Amino acid sequence: MRNDMTNNIYNSILVFDTSVVTENLGDFIIMDAVRKQLHSMFPNSFFINAPTHETVGIQTQQWAKESELSFIGGTNILTNRFRGRNHSQWKFGFRDGKNFSAVGLGVGWTSYKKYDRLMDWPLNIAQSMLYKRSLSQKYLHSVRDSYTQHQLEKMGIKSINTACVTMWGLTEKHLAAISLKKSDQVVTTITNYYKTPEYLASYKQMLELLLDNYRVVKLWIQAKEDIEVFVRLNVEGADRIQFISPNLSDYDEALSEDTDYIGTRLHAGIRALQHQRRTLIVELDNRAREIAKDTNLPTVSYKDIESIANFIHGEREMDIHVPFDKINQWKQQFLNN
Repeated sequence: MRNDMTNNIYNSILVFDTSVVTENLGDFIIMDAVRKQLHSMFPNSFFINAPTHETVGIQTQQWAKESELSFIGGTNILTNRFRGRNHSQWKFGFRDGKNFSAVGLGVGWTSYKKYDRLMDWPLNIAQSMLYKRSLSQKYLHSVRDSYTQHQLEKMGIKSINTACVTMWGLTEKHLAAISLKKSDQVVTTITNYYKTPEYLASYKQMLELLLDNYRVVKLWIQAKEDIEVFVRLNVEGADRIQFISPNLSDYDEALSEDTDYIGTRLHAGIRALQHQRRTLIVELDNRAREIAKDTNLPTVSYKDIESIANFIHGEREMDIHVPFDKINQWKQQFLNN
């Protein structure tokens, strides 16, 4: 039978891709989930990727005008401080923003630091104007946590808390298949950009605890500086730690084996959950903490490394509450338009 192509929708969708021009492998995990969700929602569309870590070019502006929809892939991309197109994580300004009407997909806030009100007031106004100009007013935005939702609400931008897009596959059935008992080996991570003495002491304590409790310990390198940080730790028994190369395919291969995950990288931990691995994420900043508040994601503070032993030898269920009703509500709005 002849395929009638006129019965299908073949439109163009622009995706602001946070995994371009970066070595942050967490962004690769996020964008992998973004692509899977968008392709399932719009199976007959053409997707054009544009970087967020470089200033907006002529071709991106043209595609923004021609595309039926634009999405920005989730990460800690939003901020309450206007810093201009050359200094923000999403590098665009007022002139660029007039061409956009992007929809957030699992977006989050970059910092929860409370700045001085007097100093911050004019910057908040500028950022609010910029986001109102560039973010869609037609569609609800998908945000990763309640804090981000509240920040956008203060700017008059409507959103819905769907949790991080990387968690959308963590169904009750998927999580029920995760073992309750410790594995013989563990995959871990450290974080290069948190390296004050307090953080370094926590990394050292964590790695030595893992070496004491697992036969095999593997460290996934996510940035070149991870190696430098690791060397500075002077971990006792460091020669037993095996390194996983800094790419997603090698990490996925490590997760294909029976292993636990206990480490500081949020999306490395969620990737482990995607592979149905027993997981505990060590909180270093707001991201894991805020998502855990909303979803019961298994986390522990870097200030409480001792309690990791309870997780290792206990039988904690991966009882994660992904808001599938909110996710479906967010998706449904595109089917209705």
